[in-house]
Amino acid sequence: MADGPLKVAVVGCGNIGNRHAAGYLATGSTELVGVADVIKERADGYAEKYRSRAYGSAEELLAEQQPDLVSVPTPPGTHAEIALQALAAGASVLLEKPPVLSLAELDALAEAEAESDGKVYVIFQHRHGSGAQRAHRLLSGGELGTPRVAVCETLWFRPRSYFDPDWRGTWVGEGGGPTLGHGIHQIDLLLHLLGPWKTLTATAVRLDRPVQFEDVSLATVIFENGAVGTVINSLLSPNELSRIRIDTDGGSLEVDHLYGYSDADWSFHPAPDAARAATFGLNPGERDADASAAEAEWNPWTASAGEDAPSNHQAQISRLVDDLLAGRTHETTLASTRPTMEFVSALYASSLNGGPVDRAELVPGHPFYAALNGGVDQADIDKAMIIG
Repeated sequence: MADGPLKVAVVGCGNIGNRHAAGYLATGSTELVGVADVIKERADGYAEKYRSRAYGSAEELLAEQQPDLVSVPTPPGTHAEIALQALAAGASVLLEKPPVLSLAELDALAEAEAESDGKVYVIFQHRHGSGAQRAHRLLSGGELGTPRVAVCETLWFRPRSYFDPDWRGTWVGEGGGPTLGHGIHQIDLLLHLLGPWKTLTATAVRLDRPVQFEDVSLATVIFENGAVGTVINSLLSPNELSRIRIDTDGGSLEVDHLYGYSDADWSFHPAPDAARAATFGLNPGERDADASAAEAEWNPWTASAGEDAPSNHQAQISRLVDDLLAGRTHETTLASTRPTMEFVSALYASSLNGGPVDRAELVPGHPFYAALNGGVDQADIDKAMIIG
């Protein structure tokens, strides 16, 4: 691949597919050799827009073209099948989130990947903005202190009409609610920053939306490094927000954004010195007049600032193309996303079975390894998730 351009294809010509196609063309280092969709008219429109060739299926595209990399921005329930086809053809794959609908599917892809010349990568673009790259480096190196407490929030809004397409709102088509399809962005970023999780306890409820699963979920989690955190995912929150806050013994790191961040959305507030901390709570209801002055002191976050790169599809696709052409391993491998899928699987397991779930439990033979609904009868899921 070192001679380029990288030959790429897009299977799935819906809204998100535009991000992939445009992202590839913006690099100046790719050739879009084909686009495919089961609704051929969509592929025709993409082909005209992006100056490519249209196909009615992944099979047709792969039979006629030999892409180096195939993007799969299709409904989640189709990801595994298309990825297996691409791997069998020797192509690498870029899967939209969520990569698959179960750990069993993920491991099946891992086995196929081991036997293929291709590799599997996953779109988790929030790992790839400069803010997350910097936060990961500083947390890993200890410059921001030892993590203690974390809060992870995906408070989004999707109306009932969002679920009109027949594949949405179902275990088979969509795979899960905001835990899998929406909050997974922030969950993945949280794990990227804090490292492996150990145990979680969760609740998932269906309050309003016409779905087979949850529209709100909550979890408490213990990380292997000893930190604790809370995670909430919602599709019922009109004032939308995505937020992660990590409190360390050195200060508070926070990113507050929606759908994508820039460096301006990140902040770090160093822990107060002993004298200032001793004044906290002495005058309830009064704002600390010295707070702004204290925050103006040197802190490792401000000192580490560099070029701002937002957390969008373009950031990750550009890095992936560069990595492949240079022969480097791209960071967001299929294997690197397994802890995120384990977290999602455990959240459903805990909410439907009750009690904590250890990450080590999620192996073949565990009911939630094979499916995110754990094989639980839908009537029992309804009973567990509907309050009242």
